[in-house]
Amino acid sequence: MSMAVVLSVISTNPRLPHCQKRHTIYISSNGVHLDLIIPSELLNKDLLQELKPPYWASHIAFGWGDKEFYINTPQWEDLKPSIAFRALFTNSQSAIHVVWIPSQQGNWSQVSLCDEQLLLLNQYIDSAFKKGAGGGIQEINAAGYTDRDKFYLANGSFNGINTCNQWVNKALKQAQVQTSVWSPFDKGVLYQVGKVEGQVRGSGVRGTWEQSTVFSLLSTLTADWLQLHILLIFTTFR
Repeated sequence: MSMAVVLSVISTNPRLPHCQKRHTIYISSNGVHLDLIIPSELLNKDLLQELKPPYWASHIAFGWGDKEFYINTPQWEDLKPSIAFRALFTNSQSAIHVVWIPSQQGNWSQVSLCDEQLLLLNQYIDSAFKKGAGGGIQEINAAGYTDRDKFYLANGSFNGINTCNQWVNKALKQAQVQTSVWSPFDKGVLYQVGKVEGQVRGSGVRGTWEQSTVFSLLSTLTADWLQLHILLIFTTFR
């Protein structure tokens, strides 16, 4: 816990490109899990063609995580002890969750990028997809949560260190954006993005943070850690 808090507070020191930041991408949180949200017109054209989003999708959300957790746990009450244990303590198969979004939402946190940074981010997202023999992305034959999302096979293994939120954190690192050294929870990334953009936001569940302080970050990280352990205990003994 202490390591997660310390490394979430400590900022990276990226190589800052000398270019105009004229693009905006977004990060969203449901209070636990982060997604990268990219305006459709900013996404790599080859990947966009493979995904074939509906015409009304102005933004596309990308989340990375444990495949079994994604597919078999649409709601928290569906969580099974075996899935929780395997996701946290083993190197499990990962998946990418793609969601079509019709319009920008007010509770997203924005990240400003220049052309070079956007290229690096697009390369990171594309490399996360596990490609088939023909070089294309591989959709998982499983129903999405709604008619607006799909699952795809992903590279990398999910575990308690390499979490869904750390995947987003690494995306920002790849794009040379200042972020947490390591952040297994969503609050560390949101805190760092807020410092850079001057707009520290809450998760949408907890509400807007009133002040960009380390104390508020420590408090929310501690709460998330406790909630995680309570959830694991509940799923084990229910």
